[in-house]
Amino acid sequence: MSAVVRQEAVFFFASILTGIFLVWAYDLFRIFRKAVPHHILAVSIEDVLYWIVVSFIIFGMIFEKNNGALRGYSFVGILLGVWLQYLAEVFFRKIWTKLLKKIGKRGKMSVHGR
Repeated sequence: MSAVVRQEAVFFFASILTGIFLVWAYDLFRIFRKAVPHHILAVSIEDVLYWIVVSFIIFGMIFEKNNGALRGYSFVGILLGVWLQYLAEVFFRKIWTKLLKKIGKRGKMSVHGR
């Protein structure tokens, strides 16, 4: 594999990781919002700040990994990372839900003596 192709592959992989990180970071916002009730104005301000930070993160990744050259596949990589993270969340949410339901059923059975 040539050095150019290797560099482009690393850049694509960095794009995917950036997309995964962006979803993970937004999930932290969602968890915080559930733990601490927010007014709609606060939610809107947080979202605007999130997207400003996201733009700097994406710009920084592109600047560092590809000398600032925009490539269409970098945005495809970011979207792929977002999609993969979303699928992973759905998958693990289903597993945790099933597991917690089983634990809950066993706990009820042992409490009621069945």
